[in-house]
Amino acid sequence: MIFGNNKLDMDLIEKIVKTNKVPMLVQYEPFKELIKMESNDSISKKIKELNELIKEKNILEKQLLDIQAKKPKLMAKIIYISNELNENKNIKAEQELDRLKQEMEEINDNMDTIFEKLEDMPMLIKEKNLDLLRETVKHSYERINKGESNLSEINGKIAKLRKELDELRENKEKEEKKVNNTYHFIHSILGHKDMERLDDKLLK
Repeated sequence: MIFGNNKLDMDLIEKIVKTNKVPMLVQYEPFKELIKMESNDSISKKIKELNELIKEKNILEKQLLDIQAKKPKLMAKIIYISNELNENKNIKAEQELDRLKQEMEEINDNMDTIFEKLEDMPMLIKEKNLDLLRETVKHSYERINKGESNLSEINGKIAKLRKELDELRENKEKEEKKVNNTYHFIHSILGHKDMERLDDKLLK
């Protein structure tokens, strides 16, 4: 068994976890079915943390798409206002151009920040997923060991009941044989008519 209280067991778990292709557990049906039956506080916490990371990644990707959709429109405005300023020397156009350039700068900064965060997300999610797998494997084997111990106890009780049932069945057959043999003997001596009279008076 790979589980115990020593470090070697945990090293073995780590090696097995890292050398296997691991699905995204919170989206993996067998894992979700398992967690319905067996979980603990540590697993629940790690599931929550992984879901939060996935949710954050989805939010960042949506924000990036929104900004990327906004940027061409803003660029078109800047070009239009620049032409307006060059052709008509419009002061208001200059102020608007400064505002648009500032907005473009903020957009680029936001995009850089989002790109940086998204760059780290796959590794963060992968490590959190592996962390959840480690805890799940550990808990699963602990539960298997406990279940096997319970099954051993249950099987022992079943075996005892079967033995008792076999003994009861044997006793039943013996008693039935005694009753039938005795009845047949009396019947052979007294005959059918007298047996019926005795049956009416003596049988309970």
